[in-house]
Amino acid sequence: MVRAILILLGVAFAVAGAFGVNQRANAIGKVRVASRQLLALQDIQVRVVHADAIASSSYLRSGQEDPTQRTAYLAEIAAAGDGLVAVSGAAGSNDLAELSDASRLLGSYVGLVEQARANNRQGFPVGATYQRQANAIVSNGDPDAPDIVSSLTAAEASQRQQINDRLASAHRAGVWLHIAGWSLFVALLLCSWWLAGTFRRVVNVPIAVAALVLLLVLIIGGSMQARAATDADSAIGNQLAHADDAAQARAAAFEARSQEALTLINRGNGAANETNWLRGNDVVQRALDRGVGADNNSSASAAAAAYDGYRVAHTEIRRLDNAGNWDQAVAVSLGTATTTAGTNAVDQFDTFDQQVDRIATDESALAAAHLSDAVSPLKLLRNVVFLAGLVVASLAALGCGQRLREYR
Repeated sequence: MVRAILILLGVAFAVAGAFGVNQRANAIGKVRVASRQLLALQDIQVRVVHADAIASSSYLRSGQEDPTQRTAYLAEIAAAGDGLVAVSGAAGSNDLAELSDASRLLGSYVGLVEQARANNRQGFPVGATYQRQANAIVSNGDPDAPDIVSSLTAAEASQRQQINDRLASAHRAGVWLHIAGWSLFVALLLCSWWLAGTFRRVVNVPIAVAALVLLLVLIIGGSMQARAATDADSAIGNQLAHADDAAQARAAAFEARSQEALTLINRGNGAANETNWLRGNDVVQRALDRGVGADNNSSASAAAAAYDGYRVAHTEIRRLDNAGNWDQAVAVSLGTATTTAGTNAVDQFDTFDQQVDRIATDESALAAAHLSDAVSPLKLLRNVVFLAGLVVASLAALGCGQRLREYR
């Protein structure tokens, strides 16, 4: 009877323990997948708002479109379209509707930008209306009017929730190893105590070895499990959080650039656009204040300094425009003229963008690497736990069998 119970508990430990370790590995693997999906969605958002910033600034050139900027715009639109196809293929049913809306709206946006360009080249003021409508498709702040940024933001929020849920699942999975393992360990101790008292033997060597093997597996395996979960938590709370912040800062900054151009396009009627600029600026400032990419101090410092330079230049652009010096305000905004302090707004903004992009790229790569490192040991541990359970069951059966033969 005792032997049967120990064998059953040993097999139960082998199965339950290996199952728990495997569940933790799978959950962390799913965290990695959801993190990759989140970063892909953010990349699409950045590309769309970057394309809009290029289109809005190009409109200010009044038909004298920069070929380099045009190429950059087309590249960003193509990358955003390809990205939407890729993330839709990996998306869950809850996100497909949002991604479908974003894809449909992107097509409408491109059409409006082309109409704005065509009218602008001919000097027709109606082009400004098309440009405003195009920008409203990208982001409008109206909960009743769909826009690309809102659709992508909803999908991103869904991915963040999935990351949190799967991390929680990974933590819960760790209990299987301990419940099954410590139950078996207690049973081995009780059995050893009972055998020693019943058969007048101080030590049952097979059962003692089984208990030692099990104890080592529980201590070492439990430590490996805990370290994997801690590493996953750290990757999400640090590297992925920095990449997330950096992506949000980039997107908000490009939205602000679009609003700056639209304020000038609207010629005295851009108060709402300036309000939108301030909203985007607040997002960037909060990210910088949180120390976005603090692990990469050189890039973080360079980004903060460059954005401060751009922000000061924007203040001068608004001062010039409000004073009626519209042409000079446009020149400063497009970077064809500098501020009174000699600052080039475009150069400062581009430096900020490059540094924040570097932070986002580096931190996302680190997050992916840390999550992979967290999963790898668990795959070996799963097999070790299963084999150890079978070994413990065999040793327990052997130990009980010895005493049974002595009794007979």
